[in-house]
Amino acid sequence: MMIDIGVIIVLMLSLWSITITLQKLADRIMKKQEQQYELLKEIKDLLKNEK
Repeated sequence: MMIDIGVIIVLMLSLWSITITLQKLADRIMKKQEQQYELLKEIKDLLKNEK
């Protein structure tokens, strides 16, 4: 019985850790996408101004 509780606790901690890691990764991806979007807007504006 105690072993089962231990396994459940370890699994829950592992899932919690994985969730935190995925959130950090998603935040980084979103930040990079925002940076790319800003760069594309700048390029678009520069091209528009050259015409």
